[in-house]
Amino acid sequence: MSESGDTPPPRSQCPHHDDKLRRRRRILICAAFAVLALLLLAAAAAIAALVLLRPRDPVTELLSVTATGVLPAVNLTLPAAVSVHLNVTFLLVVRVRNPNPAAFRHGAAATELLYRGAAVGGGEVPAGVVPSRGEVVLRMNMTVDAARFVEAAAGVGGLVADVIDGEMEFEARTDVAGTVVLLGFVKRRVEARSVCRVVVGVVDVQVRRQECHNQAKL
Repeated sequence: MSESGDTPPPRSQCPHHDDKLRRRRRILICAAFAVLALLLLAAAAAIAALVLLRPRDPVTELLSVTATGVLPAVNLTLPAAVSVHLNVTFLLVVRVRNPNPAAFRHGAAATELLYRGAAVGGGEVPAGVVPSRGEVVLRMNMTVDAARFVEAAAGVGGLVADVIDGEMEFEARTDVAGTVVLLGFVKRRVEARSVCRVVVGVVDVQVRRQECHNQAKL
């Protein structure tokens, strides 16, 4: 018994038990960190997979448009007979770029030629493959349908007005639809479209202006 009368604190009767508790805490802490690290790695892998498995849009680009032939020649005869002579062919050169790390396999690429919002011609090229991060050039010939052309002009009157103006405006729409296969088993469908406004001179049948923009759907 001490002079102050205080009782000294009891010492641990089982030091091995305390060591076991400390080891158990360390194991639990390490396990918790390991689980957290695995969760972070899983989240990072999921984000990387989403980025990898999401295909980038193919880009279609109109390189050139060439028009050959004769634009509308309107003949008036008596009695009040009207005939329209038209023989125009368009050659469109389109480039398709594939920014994906896998090949882009597309079906027959189709181009539609419109005049005043109505289809007056069209063309297509066979199905093909655009290599990974590569490009291909597609060439399409289109002949304007004379009957559909006159109908689109809302009759000969509208056609004559365009002839007097000296220019005719067309719209060319090119659709390239296909699939990209990522990691060998994930297939994603992609459709790219190029819409171009083309102004052609009536007398010389030369392309005077063209303006294009791209659209894409996943």
